Amino acid sequence: MRRNFTWTEHQLDKLNKVNDTLAELAEYKPLTLRQIYYQLVGKGYIENKVSEYTMLSGLLKHARLENLISWDDIEDRVRTYHNLTGWEDTEHFKRQELRNFLKGYRRDLMQSQDSYIEIWIEKDALSSIFTKVAAPFTVPVVVCKGFSSISFLNDYKERLGEYEDKISVLLYFGDFDPSGVEMLKAMETTLQDELNVTGIEFKRIALLKDDIQQYKLPHSPEALKKTDPRSKNYVAEYGELAVELDALRPDILEKKIRDSIYNEIDEEAISMELETQNQEFDILNKLKRKIENLEITE
Repeated sequence: MRRNFTWTEHQLDKLNKVNDTLAELAEYKPLTLRQIYYQLVGKGYIENKVSEYTMLSGLLKHARLENLISWDDIEDRVRTYHNLTGWEDTEHFKRQELRNFLKGYRRDLMQSQDSYIEIWIEKDALSSIFTKVAAPFTVPVVVCKGFSSISFLNDYKERLGEYEDKISVLLYFGDFDPSGVEMLKAMETTLQDELNVTGIEFKRIALLKDDIQQYKLPHSPEALKKTDPRSKNYVAEYGELAVELDALRPDILEKKIRDSIYNEIDEEAISMELETQNQEFDILNKLKRKIENLEITE
């Protein structure tokens, strides 16, 4: 049996501020706990420390259990459910397959571009924001989750082999802390010195030092681990700055992603590819209707 949770006036005030934040960012829901936390920190509603993060986690747990916040407003983007269940029978399977038949086609809109672009992000928890923006351009999104292994980087090298006639561009988004800054440098070094891959344009889009100042982003002091050998050089260059990518408002992050893509592409070429894609959709829809009618007559 779940124990009763007694709401204090202080906790209800925090809950109201959470609901205000969810309403303000309704277009970007569901949000992660960490995104909500940084929005509250940025507005001065809570302090930027582990105990406050723990408090907020517990508060949001009980708020959802008591239907004070919708389960659809917050999500855990790190843990994944793999649905491996089967079908009830062949009839259900057939109906589902007919619904999905010729569905999901998309043309490679980047095929007529001079550049082959990939977006690399440090954190899987933010991947849904990136895929939402990148999908309409058919630009791949890569979640590197920390320092990349040689195998992972070799996979990238092999992908580049399919686009030897194009300029390779890597747009990187990561935390502004000793590891987050070093990750891109480490990838560049491994690709060039160990995998002999040259000619890639590495571009760090976010976080930048200017972002921290412009958007008044809250620091994450625990990211400056004194035991991390990278911290000494980092502090010497940037000072006591440590900020997570999650601290950016989702709308600002989306704009940064979209702008970084537009800065690399020929928009006229994209428009022509979209026209061709619409014509292809018409052909596929006509074929699908034929198959559906065939199924009905049988």
